Amino acid sequence: MTYFLKQTFFFFFVGLSLSIFGQIPEGYYDSASDLTGSDLKTALYKIIRNPDVDSYNDIWEDFKKTDKHSDGTVWDIYSDSVYEFNSDQCGNYNSEGDCYNREHSFPKSWFDSDTPMYSDLFHIYPSDGYVNSVRSNLPYGEVGSATYTSSNGSKKGDNTYGTYTGTVFEPADEYKGDLARTYFYMVTCYENLVASWEDNADGADAMLNGTTFPCFEDWSLQMLIDWNDQDPVSQKEINRNDSIYKIQGNRNPFIDHPEYVCLIWESDCSNSIENSSSLFSDVSVSYDASSIAIDGTSEETTKASVKIYNELGQALFTGNKTITTGQWHIAIPVNQVNNLLLITITTDNGQIFTKKIIPTLN
Repeated sequence: MTYFLKQTFFFFFVGLSLSIFGQIPEGYYDSASDLTGSDLKTALYKIIRNPDVDSYNDIWEDFKKTDKHSDGTVWDIYSDSVYEFNSDQCGNYNSEGDCYNREHSFPKSWFDSDTPMYSDLFHIYPSDGYVNSVRSNLPYGEVGSATYTSSNGSKKGDNTYGTYTGTVFEPADEYKGDLARTYFYMVTCYENLVASWEDNADGADAMLNGTTFPCFEDWSLQMLIDWNDQDPVSQKEINRNDSIYKIQGNRNPFIDHPEYVCLIWESDCSNSIENSSSLFSDVSVSYDASSIAIDGTSEETTKASVKIYNELGQALFTGNKTITTGQWHIAIPVNQVNNLLLITITTDNGQIFTKKIIPTLN
């Protein structure tokens, strides 16, 4: 069985855009052009502020447009439980798998349950009711020894990322980028309010620093940047972004332009682009029914994290490889070479290669 590229593929590095995959209105981000840092964040705030949100009760129906699997079931970010819309709404629950409810991924206690944040769909996701209660209003983080693990690998336990040592909730790898971009959206859409949220709850105090910019504590900002880089925008996010835009009239700019994260919160985007282009020159990808081969030329030897995602943003392969000086070759076994695939390679020194391919049967 052989495969070939059906449509034109493209390369992008940190600072280049995925925007061609979303239904972005023409000129939507024009006022943010050529800006960086807090100036860019404020320009985006002026574009996306004052969303026309639905009522909290309407969100049950909105989920049918924003968070539906291809088989019609609920798309839950905290559990692999299978739920039907309406009939499996919480409700009472005693364990994982009982029902689904509405998760404020940016906890409502952090913004004192105020509006319009309370029903802003960009940070509200369907989630297993029991796992949602386990998460409560804990900050996100990365867990070493878990005291609870859900069926999709979400965890609760003591934080091991950065300087924070409290209890955190770690989402599954395939949703870390989604939630990082959600948090970047929240502190941008509500730039006029975010500085007052830090003291509302312990979790808010852990992640936020009481400013309009950069908004986050150093440890949580770096973690969210890492999650944004390591879990690229998926088709699921793009579709959700388009659906929410139709409902409440604004977009998540960090889904349309994930490079905005670097341009706002990091100081060395241009250097990353330059280094990436030299390390990942002459890159080619070939594949058959069960494996993908990546070849290129490098000016140095480095270790790299390699990930392959399907069109739903689910990781088909995650592993560490070595890129050698001169001609290099990586072979990766994959059992599901179909539909849209996204390949990312992130080196130890922060250089990034990404390629989307659309293979089909010959």
